Amino acid sequence: MAFVTGYENDVFVSYAHLDNLGEPAWVSTLVEKLDTEVRQRLGTKDFKIWFDADINGNQPLTSQLVEAVRRSATLLVVMSPSYLASQWCARERNAFLGFVRDCVTAGRIFIVNCRETDRDGRRTAPEFGDLLGFKFWTEDPEARAVRPLGAPDTKERAYLASILNLSDRLAQTLRGIRANAGQRERENPEGSARGVFVARSTDDLEGREDELRGYLTQAGLGILPEVWYPETTESEFRTAMEADLQRSAAFVQLLGKLPGRKADFAGGRRYAALQNEIARSSGKPMFLWRDVADDPASVADAAHRALLEEARACGFSEFERAVVDAANRKPVISRSPSPHVTVFVNADRNDLTVAKQLAELLAKQGVECFWPLLEGPPEQVRRDLEENLTSCDGLVLIYGTSEASWVRNQLRQGRKILSQRERDLAALAIYLGPPPQKPELAIAMPEIITLDGRVGLSPESLLPFVERLTAC
Repeated sequence: MAFVTGYENDVFVSYAHLDNLGEPAWVSTLVEKLDTEVRQRLGTKDFKIWFDADINGNQPLTSQLVEAVRRSATLLVVMSPSYLASQWCARERNAFLGFVRDCVTAGRIFIVNCRETDRDGRRTAPEFGDLLGFKFWTEDPEARAVRPLGAPDTKERAYLASILNLSDRLAQTLRGIRANAGQRERENPEGSARGVFVARSTDDLEGREDELRGYLTQAGLGILPEVWYPETTESEFRTAMEADLQRSAAFVQLLGKLPGRKADFAGGRRYAALQNEIARSSGKPMFLWRDVADDPASVADAAHRALLEEARACGFSEFERAVVDAANRKPVISRSPSPHVTVFVNADRNDLTVAKQLAELLAKQGVECFWPLLEGPPEQVRRDLEENLTSCDGLVLIYGTSEASWVRNQLRQGRKILSQRERDLAALAIYLGPPPQKPELAIAMPEIITLDGRVGLSPESLLPFVERLTAC
């Protein structure tokens, strides 16, 4: 268990494989001594160093390793000529910097100079700026050569002194990071400071997901989930995800043409569809993205095709900015509607699913909702429509996949019934649902509210309408 709240690892050790060869293994020995010393300084067993003694520098940077870097509070770099020459190490440090852009100035990088690196003009990696680091090498007068401290004698006085100095600085930094995290939690106990839930993407979008995570972190936003969820039963997975969603300001999902692997613990449903379903029931703002070039009609899997049709097709930078804007938006606190305030959510058959979802979201805010009956004798359907229009306090027309002409006809026909009411509507709105691109309605009416939900349903998108209802 890590000492710093919100991280899986306190320290991630990045090093070159060559620097750990020989007896004793220099990097392994350093990590072992630091682990003991830092635990004693922190006064707890809750301290975790991520270190892979069997790392192979010829392999690609795996998603598991990227995840370990992302979930680490600090980065400890064993600097040497081998490290500077390693492409593997360069990818590690760039991954860390991508997630924590301010880590250099925040003092979250610790450089252990185990060998001299400035003789060839490469004093350190340029990404680390002017960090001097900790000197762990010396000029050996007998050998008349530079060697790492503690090689071969791990009880060397200068080596032990450097260990003490490094462990003390590391412990102080970890305490500071933990204290800042605790302060943010106290200032915002409900987690509204605001984290963003990034759904696990399919393999074809891992690069995009890493890019998004880096952008959100640079914007000062926390990213959830922090750990993988249990995959033994759907109930356990759902409970864990719902807990993180409550701490999040928004749910973000990147969707490619591949539906992704199946969740065997959830009846074989795809992960993308399962995560989307759980997020939708939470009522959080949902941001779904797909590439403009991906045609949903070409996707065979029906459930995944439906997600793509709902997703926002736009430039990725535009999407990233929209997510950050939504996460940083301060929640508006409005007076709850009076008891028995009713809203009629009118929708064509093709948009009935969106109407139900919107009605359920309004119901969570204390509003009674009805949507149209589309089955049964025509006369019964017509009479139900008229009764809803006569008795409701608010009316929402869904403009999603339906034709613009349908919305215009509903406004014209509904006006006759609305004009016969004993009291005026408290609120009238048109809800713009997915897909994002659609013909203009070409209408201008006084007091009508436009609710933009083209990138997904959210309580925030309904606020103007709910606030109007509070006057009931």
